[in-house]
Amino acid sequence: MKPTLLAVAVALVFSVAGCNSSDTRSDTVMGNTGNTDNGGKDIPIISEDRPVIEEALYLRGINGDWGASDRAKLIYQGKSQYVSVIRVARGTNQFKVADEGWQIEYTGYRTPIVFGQQNEFVSKPAENTDCMNQDCNSEITFPDKGYYKFAVDLSDIKRLQLTVTEATQEEAEQFYKDAIIDPSTVHIGHKQSTSSPYSNYDNTTDTVKISVKDPDASLRTFGISTTAELRDALDQGLYVSEDSDKPRVRTGDLAFDGLFALSIQELNQLAVSEIKDGNYNHNKPITADVFETGAKWHYVWTRDLAYAADLSVALLDPTRVKNGLEFKLSDFREGTGREYDGEQIIQDTGTGGSWPISTDRTSWALGAERLLSTLTGEEYDAFAMRAYHALSNTIKADRVAAFDETDGLYQGEQSFLDWRDQTYSSWTPDDVNYIATSKALSTNIVHYRALMLASKLAESYDTSAVAEYQQWANELKQAINDQFWNSTKGLYSSYLFDAKSNIQVDKYDMLGEALAIISGIADDGQAKKIMANYPHSEFGVPVYFPQQPGVAVYHNRAIWPFVTAYSLKAAAKAKNVAAANNAYQSLLRGTALNLSNMENLEWLSGQSLVLHGDHGKDSSLDGPVINSQRQLWSVGGYLGMVVENIFGFNTDNGVLTIKPFITAELRNNTFKNSSQIKIENLVYKGAKYSVTVELPPVDNNNSGYFDIASVNKTNNDIVVKLGQRLAGDESLTLIEGVLPYDTDNAKAFSPQEPTLEVTNTDGDISVVIENQNNYAVNIYRNSQQFHTNYSGSKFTDKLNGNEYVCYVAETINSAGYRSNPSKPVCTGEALQVEFNGTYTVFNKDINVVSFDGINNELDGKQTFRIAETGTYDFAALYNNNLGQLNTGITNAVKKLTIKDGDGKLVADGILQMGHIGEAQGLRMSTPMTVQLSQGVDYSFTLSDYFNMSYLNANNTYIYSGGLDGFENSTNLVDMKITRH
Repeated sequence: MKPTLLAVAVALVFSVAGCNSSDTRSDTVMGNTGNTDNGGKDIPIISEDRPVIEEALYLRGINGDWGASDRAKLIYQGKSQYVSVIRVARGTNQFKVADEGWQIEYTGYRTPIVFGQQNEFVSKPAENTDCMNQDCNSEITFPDKGYYKFAVDLSDIKRLQLTVTEATQEEAEQFYKDAIIDPSTVHIGHKQSTSSPYSNYDNTTDTVKISVKDPDASLRTFGISTTAELRDALDQGLYVSEDSDKPRVRTGDLAFDGLFALSIQELNQLAVSEIKDGNYNHNKPITADVFETGAKWHYVWTRDLAYAADLSVALLDPTRVKNGLEFKLSDFREGTGREYDGEQIIQDTGTGGSWPISTDRTSWALGAERLLSTLTGEEYDAFAMRAYHALSNTIKADRVAAFDETDGLYQGEQSFLDWRDQTYSSWTPDDVNYIATSKALSTNIVHYRALMLASKLAESYDTSAVAEYQQWANELKQAINDQFWNSTKGLYSSYLFDAKSNIQVDKYDMLGEALAIISGIADDGQAKKIMANYPHSEFGVPVYFPQQPGVAVYHNRAIWPFVTAYSLKAAAKAKNVAAANNAYQSLLRGTALNLSNMENLEWLSGQSLVLHGDHGKDSSLDGPVINSQRQLWSVGGYLGMVVENIFGFNTDNGVLTIKPFITAELRNNTFKNSSQIKIENLVYKGAKYSVTVELPPVDNNNSGYFDIASVNKTNNDIVVKLGQRLAGDESLTLIEGVLPYDTDNAKAFSPQEPTLEVTNTDGDISVVIENQNNYAVNIYRNSQQFHTNYSGSKFTDKLNGNEYVCYVAETINSAGYRSNPSKPVCTGEALQVEFNGTYTVFNKDINVVSFDGINNELDGKQTFRIAETGTYDFAALYNNNLGQLNTGITNAVKKLTIKDGDGKLVADGILQMGHIGEAQGLRMSTPMTVQLSQGVDYSFTLSDYFNMSYLNANNTYIYSGGLDGFENSTNLVDMKITRH
């Protein structure tokens, strides 16, 4: 429990002299930086005294930001007075005034804040009986979004007085350099403007106005304003200037040109010289000339960078992308015994302690492949060699830890869809090892892409490996098609649930579908079916379908623009005009209305925030829960749409080709004011290019797309003439009649999965089904479907001998959508073998052996025999409480070796023991499947493999496995051996 403020305050009264110099210097300090990250104007400081509390104080909780961010810092003004101005959204916020370490907390916990009056804040009470909420937070309700001034009087250290008022324009500009309270001001003095109306789902209209100061200038300055209510109370107007060093477009459409300039400006804002994250280096900056991930994400993440680079960013800034990709490579730390194993691609912190529960680090290959297409000479050779060795090392490690030889697929979490509650069964966040043993479409495709790139690079650096990597890639492609393709739906299933069988789950994700098309895994027929069958809304394509019932918006119920950009690439390849038009308009609309390339949008409204309380619904389902402006892969997706899809500037395989995909709808609406469109200042392999596309006449026919009649190149100026209209595919599945605040409509939502309870009486099995909506259920028994469309509330079964069975069920709603799988319930004969180690009391009657596995081994306590020849699963009962369920780098990854009585190797493989999330819990590890024979003595040994804490890149990670050294330990109860 944190110390109370009163105790801290008493101590501080006697320690004033050690005040922070940044609060007491005699010149000026910078104000809070706003969402534009351009900083504020200098704020005068009265320096004739020092604050009585030396720690910096923050308004923690405003806008949902409970961190100690710069924008929430209270700036000392002298004479015990502090001030801050914060841009806020309308609605209710809980907050406290606190220091960075939560050792000081002031709160007004009895009544909500009254504007314009002094509100008394005191120490957080020890009990919450008199508080408005559970954590005794202060509460403030902002009637409108805007800038609000927080003035604090701390003359009495035992209590502070807080006054909140609306900020003036001058006060706002002190803290937000380019604050614009009145959006109309961005158009003052501009010579030309255009307004674009956008219809909303509720029959209202929002308007985006774009103006230009001088339409004939070589570098134009735009003013852009929107009537849409923006996320995080962003200003509804901003200025954008074209960059002389970056591409710019001239299309005759002011809005299109301005939005492209906006996206280039956001890419420039994301280019940083240092990065930081609260989990690394104590949030202190790390020097790196890279792209940060977004306005709210100031670090470099493997998949985010890789997908952004692939979509366009590698072309637009190859040097910075190279720096970022190399930042996501790491060799091993000293003492791991792997110091000379070479570099690995980093799997970032994640589910259950990260890799190999999550294995999509091979997405790095997509960014690397696109980067290599832009490089030449020594620069190409240097990066290609490093990329090959890192890929080779990573592939070999993943082959050991995540590859299932029985079906030819890689295990691991879905790529990017890594917030368990959002897409997996509701029970999986409490038992993440089931995610580890599942197989995801998107993740298997990025493994395929890594193998293909490794095979290509091996031609230069290891010719003996070329054929092997190519063979593995070919086999993986076949396995993906054999096991993920659902011929009834005409889609690839998003993941396979591995509970003794690969249950093809009735979930579909556009990233996986699009990558299958783009990567050549789907044939032409499959590609056409995918783009026609995948459900869209009028505002765009959801990343996942069907949606999860009763789950807030983030991955669930959401458009992610980078995924939309991939769907556009897939639509262009499949020549699906309707899907392409949907993607074009979704990207254009989202960026225009929000004045930024947002992280995500609610999929049935296209809005950056849906407040369910506005419609009398459960406000806990509001969302997107997190939403960052200028998200890197969203910026990359938008720029890729323009550069690659509209202007056709394609650099695959290091060869420049020009192949625009311009639909009739795009020509007749977006580009109706001009006979040609042009992009200039595109730099590729050191040369500067321009592309002009000559358009056919405007007409009233919005169907189809245009063929390319000719491509002519003079020096590096390329002119493309579009030719005849081609029909293309106009098929599109639209979900209609569902509202953005619906949370269980059968047209768009899967049903809740059921729960099962099993009873075993001498081999007679009874299973009770809890099914809240009384839907029909499908029931699986080990590898086979046991009941189909079953309507009962329980069923019976009988075990055969030493059989061990697991049952899984799924519900089916009125639209025919199946739920995620229930948690397996298992019963039957199990052989339990203890370990040959020192057992200590863990909890009550539970004893465990602690095992780190580094440079030592742990054997079973005795040899064992099985009663009948067959296939058996080995899984350890364990505890791993080294980190939270949803993050970390200390998934316990151990190698299990099985030998017969003669010491001959029978099998070996990996057991994973992910974080369990509570101090006293036990879980079963992932299983290893082995063929065993009756009458043979067997023994087993556990030894070390590795996890992400073994990599040097994590030596600044502040939690387990980081600063205090690598960690791969677990507490073991016994090994459970069951008939598969």
